[in-house]
This record gives sequence, structure tokens and C-alpha cells, in this order.
Amino acid sequence: MTLDDSRRVGETDLMTRWARLWRRMTRMFDVDAVPVTVVDDLAPDPHAWSAGYADTAGTGFGTVARRLPLLIGTSLRLAAEASRPRTAALLAVQTASSLAGAFSLYATTDVLAPLFGAGATPDRIRAALPSMLVVLVLTATRSLCDSVAKAFAQQLGPMMDAKAMIRLQELCTRAELVAFDKADWVDASQRAERGSISARSMLAITQQVLQSLATLIGVAGVLTVLHPVLVPLLLLSVVPRWWAAVRVARLDYKVFVRWVEGRRRQTLLTQLSVTTTSAAAVRALSLSGYLVERYRRITDAYLTERLQLVRAETSSMVVGNAIAGLFTGLVYAVLALLLWRQAIPLAVGGTAYLAVSRVQQALLSLAMDINELYAEGLYLEDYRSFCDDAAGHLPSAGDEPTPEDFQEIVAEDVVFAYQGTTTPAVAGVSLRVKRGQVVAFVGENGAAKTTMAKLLARLYLPDSGRITWDGHDSAAMDIETLRSRIAFIDQDHTRFPFTARENIRIGDWTADPDPARIQEAAQHAGAHRFISALPRGYDTLLERSLSGGLSVSGGQWQRLALARGFFRRASLVIADEPTSSLDAAAEAAFYRRLREYGGTIVMITHRLGNVAECADYIYVFADGLVAEQGTHTELIAADGWYARSYRLQRQSFEKGDSLGERIEPAQSIRPAEAEPALQSGSSSTITEGKALPSPIRSS
Repeated sequence: MTLDDSRRVGETDLMTRWARLWRRMTRMFDVDAVPVTVVDDLAPDPHAWSAGYADTAGTGFGTVARRLPLLIGTSLRLAAEASRPRTAALLAVQTASSLAGAFSLYATTDVLAPLFGAGATPDRIRAALPSMLVVLVLTATRSLCDSVAKAFAQQLGPMMDAKAMIRLQELCTRAELVAFDKADWVDASQRAERGSISARSMLAITQQVLQSLATLIGVAGVLTVLHPVLVPLLLLSVVPRWWAAVRVARLDYKVFVRWVEGRRRQTLLTQLSVTTTSAAAVRALSLSGYLVERYRRITDAYLTERLQLVRAETSSMVVGNAIAGLFTGLVYAVLALLLWRQAIPLAVGGTAYLAVSRVQQALLSLAMDINELYAEGLYLEDYRSFCDDAAGHLPSAGDEPTPEDFQEIVAEDVVFAYQGTTTPAVAGVSLRVKRGQVVAFVGENGAAKTTMAKLLARLYLPDSGRITWDGHDSAAMDIETLRSRIAFIDQDHTRFPFTARENIRIGDWTADPDPARIQEAAQHAGAHRFISALPRGYDTLLERSLSGGLSVSGGQWQRLALARGFFRRASLVIADEPTSSLDAAAEAAFYRRLREYGGTIVMITHRLGNVAECADYIYVFADGLVAEQGTHTELIAADGWYARSYRLQRQSFEKGDSLGERIEPAQSIRPAEAEPALQSGSSSTITEGKALPSPIRSS
């Protein structure tokens, strides 16, 4: 090997070592140096956070410098939407504070000039006294204005919070159900909930930023008058801290975004540990060790990344502060040089020193405030983007009339697929429901019965085909008016944390909450007896976690859901296995009562004996299509799936009846004793011997 070759090898080794050292140093600044740890099924979903991550990954000083005016403008605009007078007053008071601060600093020169001049000390103090009074008044004015501005910001904050949260609640409750089938809807809604409070935070930070900027502008103006060379040096001391603030905000937001699902999983595990609904199952399955270990793995993964985040943020702040400190020292060195060369008077030098000291405080505050303002701006953007997305899922205003007493509902070749699936759940269904009929949907699980019921209830819109009411397309009707004609009672009933009375009344919350009507609905659902046995009757709060509340059984909750449906008195009743927690006798009694109740009914059940007794017409679903249709007699004669399933269930019940005949009479349950008491999980009948109500709609 020649000498040149040896030299080149040595240079290559040196460059390799420097490159390795540089990579180690830069890793200290990079939060991505530690990858997201996969915990079981906690694999990051790129569709849930990639957009926000990509936006923040490329953010630098220039971006923030361009966005800062926009962020301040956005904050003030949102404040003006909450209260225009208070926002105007805030700006006026903040401007007065800025002017008072600038003039007080400039007046300091008039104070220092006589104090540093010749003559006896008492004479110098008397000469400086008028300027001292001016400085005192201006300083007090500035302090008062700052306090008033802060008070206005604190008043606007709750108003902005309320406006943002109400908007979020409105959008989430009105958006089409299909929006909730999107994979990233929950993540986006959680980020939006965090972002909904950002408007208030941004206003408070904006007020501080404006105060700091006013101080900087005032000081820059004073220094320009005293000596222009000091101004660019001060600007150089600002840039490094701004760079550090921007970087810290970006790193913090990146970790926040990609751990949204992880935090939600932590919350779900916590709920399993502390809620009453899961307490018994956790203990019965001895899940303490399993849940704690699962929670620990998620927490450890998050902790690892948080520690890396802290290291990256600390390194950025140290570098930024070090460079800023270097330029600050340069400012003082130049100031000393100007005084040494007598380029400025001593009084002017003293004022400049005070100005630089004030700038340092303003810069420190501004760096922190810009950090928070930028981060809150990112969170607010999540809120705004979610609101825009949710607004895109709001139902359009309908222009088709909604028949109040329809004659026929017709589904014409309806096709529908859920979000993220390629195979339609409903693959071309045509059917009709005539006024006054009881129509049954039957079939195996996953056959599309419930999906078709939700399409009839206008919870979803068909991808193709249409559903008409007396020839009018339901997709073009006013959605609230149409839904007011429908009572949808499903098996996944919601347990609202309200009183028993309110749980029934919300079936038609716009109607007069007549206690007699509420009680009537409860009686026909078999709920009146157990409600009356509650500590406060219909006014008992049904939520154990709230003060004064308690819980009832699953069967009793189901009866409350049935009572909601009875209270609604709709033209079309869709009952999607609403009696899954009741036994066969109770279900049969419910469907008999529902038929006697009147109106038009679409029933979904797996108990074909009730179908045979109640249904006028039956649709048998299979693989998203209608495989059979007809009356009970016609389907039995066709000897298809319905006939075979009906015979199988009847044979099963006949065997059960033969066994039941061997039970002693003393062991049987009399109808009067059948309704469960408080906390009972079963029931056998919903009949209470009361008079039947008037029909929902005459047929």
C-alpha cells in the first residue's frame, strides 16, 4: 500500500468516525430514534395519524414564522365570534399597555440623565423627579392594562369553550351513522375533543404573545432612537429560542398524535378495572394479573418514548438557549464598546441596559408562549378538520314530502356495503311493507336482516337502489321528520344515565311529557311494576356511578327500551330482536301486545313460533339477499330454510314441554309472579292485565 493509499484510508476512517459521532449527536434531538413499540394489537394505524404526523414532521422555523400571524388572527377571530365587544376591549387595553411600556422606557432616559449629571445629589434628584413621576404613572398604567386584558381573556375563555363543545356535540349527534363506521373516526373525535379547548388556550397565550411582542417592538423603537446597531443584535438573540420553541412543539405533537390509540386503550383498561359493569367479570376470571400486565406493557412503551421525547426537547432548548446567550453577550459587549468610545451618553447606556434586560424577560416568555401557541394551533386544526369532516356527513335538507299515514314502503334493488368492506352487506334486496302489516325478517346471523332494518329506519342510505314511502324517495326527505315517523327498537339498547321516567320519555322527547302516557308505555312494556318498586319510582336515577343512582338488570333495561318504543307512537315500528334478554314466553307476549298496539311493524327474531303467530308476511334473508318470501303457510309448503328451521324449533319446544309436564305444580311460576324484582336478570311475561292502549296509527 502506498503512502497516498494509507492517507486516503486514514481520511476515510476519520470521516466514518465523525459521521458516527454526528449520528449519535443528532439522535439526541430526534424523537423518532426510538420507534413506536408494538404492544399486542397496538400496531400504529397509518390512516389514523399519518396526515397530522406528516404535517408536523416537516415543520420548521420558517413555517411557524409564517403561521404565527395566522394563529394570532385565528385566536382573535374565534374570540370575536364568542364576544365581539370583549375582544375589541381586549385589543384596545393591550395596545394601551404596549404604548405605556414603550413611553415609560423612553422616559427612563430623562430620569437617568440628571441622575448621572453634575451637581449635588439633592439637586439631581429634584431635577429627575418629574420624569420619575411620569415613569411611575406609565408603569402603573401598563400594569393596570395588563390586568384588565387578562381579565377579558379569562372571560372569553369559557365562552369559547362552550361554543366549541356545543358545536362538537351537535355535529357528532347529527352526523350520518356511516361516519361512525370509518376506521379513524374515534381517533379523530378524541383529537377534536382535545382541540376544542385549544381556542381558549390560544386566546390566553395570544394575549401573552401580544404583550411580549409589544414589549419587543417598544424596546426596538427605543433602541433605534438610542443607537440603531443594537436592534439587529437583539433580533439575532431571538431566533435561536424561536427555533428551539418550534422544535419542542413539533416533537411533542408528534408523540401526542401517534399515541392517541395507545392512551385510549389505557383508558379502556382502566375502565375495566374501576367500573361496576365489569367488576364481577374481572374477579370471576381472575383477570387482575392479566389486566395489570397488559396495562404495564402499554405504559412502559409509552414511557420509553416519553423519555426520548424529553431528551430531544431538552437538547433542543439547551442548544437554542446557548446560542441565544452568545448573542445576548454580544449585545452587552457592543453596548460597553459604545459607552467606552463615548458614542452614547451614560444615561442612554443605562436606558439601553434596562431595555436589554426587559427584552430578555420578554424573549423568554415569548419563546415559551410561541411553543404553546403553535402546539395549540395544531390541536385546534384537529378540531377544525374533524368539524369539517363531520359537517360533510350531515344529512342534506330534504325536499320530498314525508307521508304521515303511508300506504306502502317499497325497497327497490337496495345495495349497501359498510365502510372498509368490499362485499355488500345488502346485495340487491327488493321488498315491500304495507300499512297495517306485521312483516318479519328472518334468517341466519349475518344474513343482513339488521342492516336492512337500519336502511328502512333511515339510519343508513343505500349505495344504490332506493326506499320509497308512497313513491317518494326517503333519501330526499327531511331526515328528522322521517325519523319521527319511525320507532326503531333494537337489541343493543342504550342505557342512558337518566331517571326511569326520562329513559322512557326520550322515545319522543319533543312531545308533552305526560306522566300518564309515560306510565302507560311502561305498563305495556312490562316495566311499570319494577319501576314502581324502585326507591324513587319513576324519578330514580339509573346510573350507579352517579350520586343517588342505582343499576337494574339487563332484562329490566330491555323493558325500558321497549317502553321507549311504545311511547313514541310511530307510523312504522321496527323491532330488531328487542327481546333478546327475555325468555320465549315474554317475547311472545311482547309481539302479541305489539300487534294489538296497531300500526305497521317490521319484526326481526330468531324465534319462528312468534313469527308464525304474529307475522302477515315473511322475508327470509341469506347472504344479503331475499332467499324466500311469503306467508307462514306458503313458506311451510315451499319446504325451504324457513320450513326446516320452524320444524326444528317446534320439535325442540315440544321436547321442552314434555319435560316441563314432569315438574311439580309447586315449582311452576304463576304469571303474577313472573315479572322480576329489582336486580333480577330474567322475566317470563310482560302482561300485567292492564287495558290495551289506543293504537299507534289506525290501520
